[in-house]
Amino acid sequence: MDMKVFICTKCNKLIEVPYGVPKPEKCPHCGAESIYIHRVDSGGRGLGRGMGRRCGRRFL
Repeated sequence: MDMKVFICTKCNKLIEVPYGVPKPEKCPHCGAESIYIHRVDSGGRGLGRGMGRRCGRRFL
């Protein structure tokens, strides 16, 4: 099963949760609130810049 990876910036521990499960409200390691928990992995497929841009130009 694919997992999303978060990091707690308060204790610097990684938190893995399955896709479809929301971001943890508290760190399971230190109990820090969700404002200290940030996504580490890429978050899925994408072209990186979005909006169909390449080299700073936008394709219409």
